[in-house]
Amino acid sequence: MAKIIQFEGKANREARKNVEAFICRCRDDLTVFGAWDNWRWKGVVNFTKAGAPSHGVKPEQLLCGRIMPFAKAYVRYRQGHKPTKLKNEIKAIRCIEPALLKVKGKADITQVDVTVLDEAVVVARKEYKATAYQAGNQLAHLADFLSEHHMANFPAGWKNPLSKPKEINRTGKKGKERRENKMPSDHELNLMAEMFGKDLQVSRDRYTTSTFALAMCAPGRISEFQDLTVDCLHGEKDSKGEVRLGLRFQAGKGYGADIKWVSTPFISIAKDAVKRLRDLTREARVLAKWLEDHPDRFYRHGACPNVGEDVPLTPVQIYDAMGWKPPKKHKGPPSLDKYFKNELFYHNHNNNGDPITLRILNDHIHNQLPKEWPWKNRARGIKFSNALFCMRKNELNDIKGVSPVFIWSPNKSTLTFDLGPRVGMKHHKSIWDRHGHVSPDGSSIKITSHQLRHFLNTIAQEGDLGQLYIAKWSGRVNISQNRVYNHMSEYEVLDKVKKIDGVGALLGPLEKVKKHMPVTLEDLNAIGECVAHVTEFGFCVHDFSMVPCQKHRDCLNCTEQVCIKGDTEKLKRLKVQRTCIKNEFDKSEQGLKDGYNGADRWYEHHKLSLARIDQLIGLLESNKIADGAVIRLRNDQEYSPLKREIEARAAHKKLPGKGPGKKEMRALLGGGLG
Repeated sequence: MAKIIQFEGKANREARKNVEAFICRCRDDLTVFGAWDNWRWKGVVNFTKAGAPSHGVKPEQLLCGRIMPFAKAYVRYRQGHKPTKLKNEIKAIRCIEPALLKVKGKADITQVDVTVLDEAVVVARKEYKATAYQAGNQLAHLADFLSEHHMANFPAGWKNPLSKPKEINRTGKKGKERRENKMPSDHELNLMAEMFGKDLQVSRDRYTTSTFALAMCAPGRISEFQDLTVDCLHGEKDSKGEVRLGLRFQAGKGYGADIKWVSTPFISIAKDAVKRLRDLTREARVLAKWLEDHPDRFYRHGACPNVGEDVPLTPVQIYDAMGWKPPKKHKGPPSLDKYFKNELFYHNHNNNGDPITLRILNDHIHNQLPKEWPWKNRARGIKFSNALFCMRKNELNDIKGVSPVFIWSPNKSTLTFDLGPRVGMKHHKSIWDRHGHVSPDGSSIKITSHQLRHFLNTIAQEGDLGQLYIAKWSGRVNISQNRVYNHMSEYEVLDKVKKIDGVGALLGPLEKVKKHMPVTLEDLNAIGECVAHVTEFGFCVHDFSMVPCQKHRDCLNCTEQVCIKGDTEKLKRLKVQRTCIKNEFDKSEQGLKDGYNGADRWYEHHKLSLARIDQLIGLLESNKIADGAVIRLRNDQEYSPLKREIEARAAHKKLPGKGPGKKEMRALLGGGLG
């Protein structure tokens, strides 16, 4: 469990002393995120200037040495108290550093004041255009921290002056541009579809096109796709008996495990993509299973020397066992320094003449296994031996050659880097570059996997998929998050409204039923404009605002039950119900013959119900009645407590009033004042 400290700067101590004490506490008492001296905390954050690339960083792109220790302490401290997936604290540091250099001439965190903060906002606008507001919030947090702990001398309460971004679905030219930036273009999708259709054989191309295809089958985060299992395809019959295909996901953002169903046109795409990835990673899963089941034995791949575990190996045999390519134009045995110079067993071999064996190499391989081995994702219960994206080292590198003994797995950056150019990486070629594809204006193509998620969500919105289903399909806990991914234009929304107000108003009840649209009381020739209640066999036109239902669960014998001619699903249910009523009628009839007490009442009840449902089914199947007709049966013998009370009062004569106050009493009892 991570250690948490609470730092309190002293008001009677100068700012520099408080900063130094803070750095010492975080450096010496906290160990989270790895070695303090490294400028890069792998998988966490890089302590680089704003605008620096994530790879190929030059010395001048690192944070100034004067502010670097504070930056490390600040990230450790803040993340220790409130861990987040994104370490956005670094944004504040990257904005405050150039501001300090410009205003104060040195990157001294104790010199931060309102002027420096205002200049840092200018940097945020320039360097973090899309997320400048979030960077401004981080600057406000930093300002509060410095003021609260007496690390800088300026009044507390500095606020983020940057405005919160306007809703992405706003109208106008700017709104259209923002929506288009969140979505892949048709040109890009067509090019990727073309490459997927060619069934490219190069491993890197095969990985990218197949992963991209899966991301088009269901809206998922790339981390969710990377954690798919090899048996992720799930088939299941729907209510109509048709087999549907889904991807078995373990979603992020707290939603949990779920099946994300694939639309019918993409079923073959999903199957092909999964098959290609299975073929690509099959050997890696075999290796992972061996390493998991045989930790004390070297994996015997095709090029492995056929010797015992403890037999001394020659340098050539070591190269063969590890799957290394011997250096070209090299005389004599190949050198091992390049691969083992930091390994203790190699130094013992050189100093003491200790032999290198397969057993020693096996220990070396196991020391290089992923951190949570054999789990690829322990929280999601996925092992490398059953992961769709379990690979070997250099599996996607056609130059270095695939390692037969080291396990590796792609991450989010693996796909991201192959979908566009990278700043600071001159020799990097994306999949578009490798196949000569560019944008219509001749510029390089760059898209992200998250754009596909926005694209599928917008398609679902256009197709009128319910908000709950969209959230479920996307793996969200809250449906309010759907709107961020809805990029329908104002014209598309207006067209949908026109269809509802124009065409929808002209549709009959049967068409509304087929289109899953609300059916009103007016559609059913009943009084009122509210939406009718759906029942097992049709609709209920009862006004629940007046009185509760008096025939609960006996809809067939109720005169407020309405059926629609042509609703085949409801007709099927009626026929099933008729079979049940017929069985009960036969039982009551037999009971009546056998002389059971009370059987006569059940016999009469089921007889009336059977006759009524036969009559209703006959009308719904009649060729003389047009589809869409509203059918509402009469029932003169219908039991109604209200009707019974009215009839009872009408049958009794009014009592003559005698004595004072009798008129009022008769009024209360229903006799009137006359």
